Amino acid sequence: MPSRPFQKPPTQVEAVLLELRRALLEGDYPAGTRLNVDGISKTLGVSRAPVRDALRILEGEQQVIYEPHRGYCVPEMRLDDLFDLYRIRELLESEAAALAVPLLTPADIATLRASAEVVSRALAEGNRVAATYANRELHFRLFESPGHEQLVTSIRQAWNADAYRALYLRDLESAAASAREHDAIVDAAAEGDVSRVILLQNAHRDGELRALLRMLTDRFPDAEDVATKRWRATTGVEAFAETA
Repeated sequence: MPSRPFQKPPTQVEAVLLELRRALLEGDYPAGTRLNVDGISKTLGVSRAPVRDALRILEGEQQVIYEPHRGYCVPEMRLDDLFDLYRIRELLESEAAALAVPLLTPADIATLRASAEVVSRALAEGNRVAATYANRELHFRLFESPGHEQLVTSIRQAWNADAYRALYLRDLESAAASAREHDAIVDAAAEGDVSRVILLQNAHRDGELRALLRMLTDRFPDAEDVATKRWRATTGVEAFAETA
């Protein structure tokens, strides 16, 4: 018998879900795209049932929506919705970090540093999917603490509800610059400096929003101008306006 652990092959639903997650992350289905069950099942060589089941799971995560007479679609967002989502993230992520950072162990810090390295290496190799998952692992390790699972679930739902998730790593140079900010966040976490972790997280998130708005000018020509008037983050609207 082989000594390596036995890995059960994924079910058809798990396999379809994995492929749909990849497609959403890589932007194969932009915001507003209708997801045709028959087309997906033919492309993947499976029946309609596992595709429908996978789409229901994604609907529960708010990554897709179901519309009567249209079926499943990738949701679109107004600018106000996007700003609300970022405000929700700021509030929840700051609270989660305040709870989690004091509990981080040396092993946790080592895991955070390893995730940061994976993000940078994946971006250098142009592997957007690996970078996305490593980035999530890094940030959510800063949010997770015992007894606050619902808080983390709410943050995860906010991340999943972002209709423009596929755009964040489109500009690899900008994404790499953003990824370099992870080191300072991890250093602050290693020192147990909660206030600095939150401050750096807010600046990191605001930079992410600025980069996204630059990529949305074709959809929202006045996006950056609107942001300076409506975005209110802990780092301050003045800081946002100065670097926008």
